[in-house]
Amino acid sequence: MQQLTASQERGSTSRRTPSGDNGRPRRVLVLSGPFPSTVEPGYGVFVKERARAVADLPDYEVRVVSPIPYFPPLKLLKQWYHWSQFPYEEAIAGLRVARPRFALPPKIGGYFQPRLMEPFVRRCIDRIRREFPFDLIDSHWVFPYGVLAMSLGRRYGTPVVMTGRGEDMRCFPEYPVIGPQIRRALRSHAQFIAVSREIGELMRAQGADPDRVTVIPNGIDCAKFTPVDQAEARRRLGLPSEGPLVVSVGECLELKGFHILVDAISELSDRWPNLQAVIVGRPGRFGRDFTGVIKQRIAQHRLEERVRLVGGRPHEELRLWYSAADVFALLSSREGSPNVLLEALACGTPAVATGVGGILEVLAAPHLGLVLPERTAAATADGLNRALTRHWDRAAIRHTMEEQSWQRTAESVSGVFDRAVAAHSAHGS
Repeated sequence: MQQLTASQERGSTSRRTPSGDNGRPRRVLVLSGPFPSTVEPGYGVFVKERARAVADLPDYEVRVVSPIPYFPPLKLLKQWYHWSQFPYEEAIAGLRVARPRFALPPKIGGYFQPRLMEPFVRRCIDRIRREFPFDLIDSHWVFPYGVLAMSLGRRYGTPVVMTGRGEDMRCFPEYPVIGPQIRRALRSHAQFIAVSREIGELMRAQGADPDRVTVIPNGIDCAKFTPVDQAEARRRLGLPSEGPLVVSVGECLELKGFHILVDAISELSDRWPNLQAVIVGRPGRFGRDFTGVIKQRIAQHRLEERVRLVGGRPHEELRLWYSAADVFALLSSREGSPNVLLEALACGTPAVATGVGGILEVLAAPHLGLVLPERTAAATADGLNRALTRHWDRAAIRHTMEEQSWQRTAESVSGVFDRAVAAHSAHGS
């Protein structure tokens, strides 16, 4: 398994010009269900950022296929209705996105999702390929999209790169039916990208050749996430100008640990009488919404004046919330390469976070924040107390993140693309 720094990979890619046949730009077909839309701009935003950064490299062209399940446009379906509103085709961040629909039967459909998607995705790709003869398939999440990509790669005679991002490698390999599909995909001749060392080790443990696994964390858009003067940020958000503030961002799911943050704020009430917390995030999807439990905890501790849930906010507004905070909290039970953590640090805000997944790698430098020894209210309260009493060099935090741009991530990814194309040519397939 290779652990490449962006600067090392950057040096190798800057000396070569990728190309497809006849010297034309290398054409990459991105395959990922989660991908932003005008309906849900934050859905899979990290996939979009990487694809856009690759498209911005010299001599690259990128198209996106983002299959989604079919649901009729009936508002009675409530949590599923939004799927029916996604456009079939649109342009996102300058990238052309096609969204073929497929039937996904409830309960059992997920086990066979690659096979259910394939005929509809193939029909879409056949149409795209007439004008965009791609050289490589760049799939995100080993299951279901990587498994599907392997079948598509054989059909179209193109190499495949799979990116492992989280639950596809932590949880799915243990599922019946799904696990064997993942292991077959990992034993293929594809190249693999892991967004953290943990994900890379899991890929290797499930059968991936270590020489084909490269660890490349997500990047950060330092032009979008720039520090704002704290007082100005609080004024624009209508927050109190005085007193310590903790901010946490993410979908309202149990795994994000917002309920633990509420308990920790309660424990700190006497020590920090002016302490407030803001939770920024939309309700959890797919029947996993944890908002009700979070509100119950707030009421139980009588923290209605101290802890606010402000719901989902536009992505471009998040820099104000990060900049307004004294500390950013991320209390996840599992993570891949958490973009919200990178975004907060890019705004110069120190973090207190659980030591899981890619968080350990991001916070390896002690001047960026504190890693909690365990995911409990007591440990969180202690970590927040230490963070709030410590002086942080916010300019130094920002400077560190400037070395982790999406451009550098894309340059590292392009090196993996090179290896995938070379290996595919060597096998004559």
